[in-house]
Amino acid sequence: MNIDLNSFEREKAIDETLQMGGVDLGLANARVGSAIRLDGKAVKSAGVIALTGRLSGSVELDCDRCLEPVERPLDIELDLEFVPNQRLADKANVELHPDDLKRDEIDGSEIDLVDIAREQILLDLPHQFFCMDDCKGLCEKCGANLNLKVCDCEDNEIDPRWAGLQNLN
Repeated sequence: MNIDLNSFEREKAIDETLQMGGVDLGLANARVGSAIRLDGKAVKSAGVIALTGRLSGSVELDCDRCLEPVERPLDIELDLEFVPNQRLADKANVELHPDDLKRDEIDGSEIDLVDIAREQILLDLPHQFFCMDDCKGLCEKCGANLNLKVCDCEDNEIDPRWAGLQNLN
């Protein structure tokens, strides 16, 4: 799904729904959980295209401790700017300011909404995700989810590196 920059003069409203399979996050532990909705507008001004609005939907993340999938809502505010490719190339060695971090360059006359959605979702994901704050994780021996059952594995096995200390008294 693309925005054709030649299809409008100054401003264009954006109301698009990207289907679940249309946005591939490229991660084994995160998937798009619902259709992604993008509401906003694109505004042309002095060679810069400003894209503002909201990205909403949900992602399904696997808990980092117990591996159970959990749905997490998305509500991302968009405030991006796009400039033609050659405008940033002219300034190769300049200091970046906070506003420069929302700026990207484009080739051609289209902005790919799927790429924007993917990038913004990936930036919004936490580094670690737990299904609940006190998630107990998986048993090291049998792999049972300790949130769902009490494991019967014995915990009296001694690490062989420390076995020599048993004989000290």
